[in-house]
Amino acid sequence: MEWLNYHHLLYFWSVAKHGTISRACEELRLAQPTISGQIRALERSLGHKLFSRTGRHLVLTEVGRVVYRYAGEIFSLGKDLTDTLKGAETGRPMRLTVGVADVIPKLFTVRLLEAAFTMPTPVQITCWEGKLDRLL
Repeated sequence: MEWLNYHHLLYFWSVAKHGTISRACEELRLAQPTISGQIRALERSLGHKLFSRTGRHLVLTEVGRVVYRYAGEIFSLGKDLTDTLKGAETGRPMRLTVGVADVIPKLFTVRLLEAAFTMPTPVQITCWEGKLDRLL
């Protein structure tokens, strides 16, 4: 398994969010060469360019946009984790992902999931249907 350096990802995410390295430097309290080097290391590790330069601004490439969305989710989940451990409400729905073999009747699946629909806390359900070997 390849490991992802989350510090590199955080620096990338900050630059993408602000559009310039200088603004990210202010937020992160790091020097420009440090952030530039970390982003280059992330690009090497992922095997893709994440930014293209337009004047003084950096613009996300197509791959960069995908990485940015994932990074946002990762850091949001990290915040939810720390909030949960502190006993705070996260404000986000609980996630439930279910894989259902295509031979299972739909009515049975709905009845099985009804309990999740009536929970006091919001639940986001993602239901995948397919052949059992593909779902596993």
